[in-house]
Amino acid sequence: MSFNLHPLMVHFPIALLLSYIALDWMGRLWKGKAFTEAAWYALLLGVVGTLVTLVTGLLAARVVPMDSPALATLTTHKFIGMATFVIFGIQAVCYARNRGQYTPGKQALHTALQLIGLGLVLAVGYLGGELVYTFGIGVATFVP
Repeated sequence: MSFNLHPLMVHFPIALLLSYIALDWMGRLWKGKAFTEAAWYALLLGVVGTLVTLVTGLLAARVVPMDSPALATLTTHKFIGMATFVIFGIQAVCYARNRGQYTPGKQALHTALQLIGLGLVLAVGYLGGELVYTFGIGVATFVP
């Protein structure tokens, strides 16, 4: 029996990436460096957490049998997780290069990437829940 770290890790990047979006938008409404800096650190930690979660998820996925009815959902969950990492990784690079300050055109692209990222976070979380609660993936069975 192996120890699955994935369920322990998933909550951190979800909370951090959603916090990043909220803090960034608050920074747009109320000018000042505090929200922008907080958004940057939430994004940075969220991207690192997403990478750790991806690795632990890939390790956890190895025990799912190839004939499992959950395989299609697992594959979609995996690819959406990777896309989430890519989208927020791009956000982190752009944020670092622009120090959170964008021209109107870049701001529109920045917002679009945030909304795509938000959708990805919601989708990957939903599918993770489906894997656990519908298919029982990662749930230990009790044998008396």
